[in-house]
Amino acid sequence: MSVETPRWEPVPFVLSYRLGEITLFRKRFRGLALFEHFFDLTDDPDLPRPPFDRLGIDVDAIVTRSHPLREPLPAFTARDGVLRYVFASYTRYHADLAGSFDEYLAKFSAKSRSTLRRKARHFGELGGDCGMRAYKRPDEMEEFVRRAREVSALTYQEKLLDAGLPSEPEFLERLKTMAAADSVRAYVLFLHGKAIAYLCCPAVDGILLYSYLGYDPQHADLSPGTVLQYRAFESLFEEKRFRALDFTEGQGEHKKFFGTNATACADICYFPASLSARFWIGLHRAFDRASVAVAALLDRFGLKSRLKRFLRRL
Repeated sequence: MSVETPRWEPVPFVLSYRLGEITLFRKRFRGLALFEHFFDLTDDPDLPRPPFDRLGIDVDAIVTRSHPLREPLPAFTARDGVLRYVFASYTRYHADLAGSFDEYLAKFSAKSRSTLRRKARHFGELGGDCGMRAYKRPDEMEEFVRRAREVSALTYQEKLLDAGLPSEPEFLERLKTMAAADSVRAYVLFLHGKAIAYLCCPAVDGILLYSYLGYDPQHADLSPGTVLQYRAFESLFEEKRFRALDFTEGQGEHKKFFGTNATACADICYFPASLSARFWIGLHRAFDRASVAVAALLDRFGLKSRLKRFLRRL
């Protein structure tokens, strides 16, 4: 499907300069972003055409996230006074929610199905208020945020990546507004009445976005993230309200494992061909290459997974 009237909206654009998973600093730009889901875009990176006439006037950068691609793009190109920078390339996974839960499970191997069912069954047999609760109404969102924040504060996503569940009152109000429109699903997994994992998925045009998740690392032996994901899918297939769950940007074996479809995508930004833009793009590329080199070196000596575990413990 192509977009006839694309929605370009002004939003801040931030480039994060990282070494591995650690963000060292960020650079903020006046941005103009395309607000269309990747389901509705073609695999032609030049469509829809960005409003280049606004570059350098009221915006510093024009951004398209998760644009489907038929083939890889070069990281950097310059043409007609515009710099195009592909600052991320990845496979984006989503799960089709049509059909039944049993039909969805059929995509897994017999061994994987058995493992999923065994983990979910074992967790449910622990007794004493062990299971998942779903939150979808406006009056339920305050409890969800309170319970989920108890878990988020313990996760490496919040401690290291500044990517935990937001604690600001504005976030709770947004959840309530979405819930009033039946456009959010949130879940918490409880162990003997204590929250140990959460998942929060806002919805756009019938597509759930896998936005916030985390689990208490103290209970990793119970696979709380996997159990919660399994039960959430079971609930979603039963209610048949949404057409897909989009695992959004970023890599992750769990996304590949639970997804039913994979799309090659890229995050693309456009800058005016200025010295300042070339500097920030060049610096960003240098940090990316350094991260790849460091990761390869650590992997070569078997230290990458150990370092990740150490940082998450910290």
